[in-house]
Amino acid sequence: MDVVCRKYSCIYNDRAKCTRANLIIDDQALCEDLAIDKTKEIEDVSLDMFSHEPDIAPYHHCKNMQIHCGSESCIFNRQGECFSNGIFVGSATTVAPCNSFVPK
Repeated sequence: MDVVCRKYSCIYNDRAKCTRANLIIDDQALCEDLAIDKTKEIEDVSLDMFSHEPDIAPYHHCKNMQIHCGSESCIFNRQGECFSNGIFVGSATTVAPCNSFVPK
């Protein structure tokens, strides 16, 4: 499973990849593990996105990542664990929603 995250200011975000060992999604399908670093430098790829390839972390299979899901209404939740092929965590002003959430 690949875990993509758009919450670039989170300390666990490495070029759009989540580096946590355990990820918790709550009952509202929001990432509970946010640890925001307001001093973290975030690359603005919009300025030169067509002149060179952005620095993106390579795909890595998160075999060892435990993904706990508290959203009982998601089809990927099986007894509190996420069984999706991949997770995409979005970026909002104050939260990070699990955009892979699909209601039953």
